[in-house]
Amino acid sequence: MDILSAVLLVVFATFGVIAFARELCFWIFKDKCSNGIVLLTPVKKNCSNAEMLLRCAVAKIKWVSRGKNDCVICLDCDMDENTKEVCQKICKDNPTVKFMEKSELIEMLTRAQNE
Repeated sequence: MDILSAVLLVVFATFGVIAFARELCFWIFKDKCSNGIVLLTPVKKNCSNAEMLLRCAVAKIKWVSRGKNDCVICLDCDMDENTKEVCQKICKDNPTVKFMEKSELIEMLTRAQNE
């Protein structure tokens, strides 16, 4: 039993050191004028794994996010109605996910370029 406890202690201590090193790196290399991260996720036609794609994208954003204006954009690339309903439900459940049509994205990018 002592060996199992020692192994668990080493494993959890290693995870703790890795998490501390990650936070330290983020603190050392932080950018004072960072605008945040935008992860674009295009979804086409009848995408059977749209929910998984968006939830994985949210998990990735949460992993690297530092609490700024980070978001996931679900881009409508001619998706069918069932897929659109799933995407809009996830957007409603999670405030970091935004649903956009292609024209909205182009308009947003041209406004950002002109600023």
